[in-house]
Amino acid sequence: MKKTLVILLAVVMIFSAIPAVAVYADETPSITYSDHLTKNSDNGYDYDITGASIAWVKQATGALIWVAENDTRSDDEIIAQGKEADPSLANAVRDFAVLKGFGTAETPNENGSKAFVTVTANDGKTIFSISGKYSHFVSGTGSSAASGSSETPSTTEAPAATEAPAAVDGEKVSIRIDAPLKMAVAFEDGTIYYGGEMKEVVYGEEYSFRMCAVNWENGLCDENNGIYGTVVYRMVVVHRDEFLALAKEAKENPDRYTVKGIDIIDNVDKKIIVNGNATDTHLETDVNNFFVAYRFHFEGTDYNKKTGIEKVVNTPLESLSVNLPVGSTITCNAYNGDEMVGSDNVFITTNSGEGEYDDEYLTSVNDYTWSFK
Repeated sequence: MKKTLVILLAVVMIFSAIPAVAVYADETPSITYSDHLTKNSDNGYDYDITGASIAWVKQATGALIWVAENDTRSDDEIIAQGKEADPSLANAVRDFAVLKGFGTAETPNENGSKAFVTVTANDGKTIFSISGKYSHFVSGTGSSAASGSSETPSTTEAPAATEAPAAVDGEKVSIRIDAPLKMAVAFEDGTIYYGGEMKEVVYGEEYSFRMCAVNWENGLCDENNGIYGTVVYRMVVVHRDEFLALAKEAKENPDRYTVKGIDIIDNVDKKIIVNGNATDTHLETDVNNFFVAYRFHFEGTDYNKKTGIEKVVNTPLESLSVNLPVGSTITCNAYNGDEMVGSDNVFITTNSGEGEYDDEYLTSVNDYTWSFK
């Protein structure tokens, strides 16, 4: 039986007939995370998106963005809105597809599983149906172009943001922990997050964690399954005012800091500062900063040549592509058929983008070629 989830819709802008009043430059579309979890169900899941003007589903490195039939924007403009509202689209997605109105489409990720989407009308409602596997789904409103009007809509001035309170001792907030495909986030206290779970944290306190490549057979990361990365990260959640001050300072040193919409990454101290007052506050363990996709090949041909990683890919595979924790050394094994012919300790590092990778979006992938023929 299909499960229907009612979506709470968040209005982003109030459109007015009064012309030429600008929206603040840092205003981003408001969205409602209706669901964020890994699903893999033959029955599928239905979401009621009646009244929404935009929705998207993400799986691995691909995302499908839906808009209303009368949305007159280009695909690039629609994708830009999605990226602005959802940092995971901007930082982890390489391939996008756009669906307007009713129809069927799929997430366009080339590697890994896909989510299959059908948008239909049912008893006056707009139903967004997903089958297959997906990491999260979002719906909301805020597209002025969705009205179909040929006039450029104007907006009333956005109200001044309310000040975020200063942190008080012991003040807590719940944030979502995101994880890449077939990976987990392992905190120092022993808790493991596989993506989509909420974690209660105290403002200003540091929480240490490591990335873990899970066991493909059971999806687990523990003492008997998966491989923990050796890099220890520290996460701290702060209020908006403190975050904005730190972000302004960090932008002056781009070689050390990566500043995004909801977090700041100190690439030297491996510290992640999260804005606890953001609309969609979460820990985002994105590509290159926390993991890299490695593809294994052999000299000559890959046919019947396999790669295995103990506790992760116990059944060796041809042309293996696997997410692994960056900055770690992983023991990998090479097979000719079912016979192991060698192994190597592979240091997991980011791709410089030089050589065969001319497209900057492919710098998140690294190739390892075995010398065995």
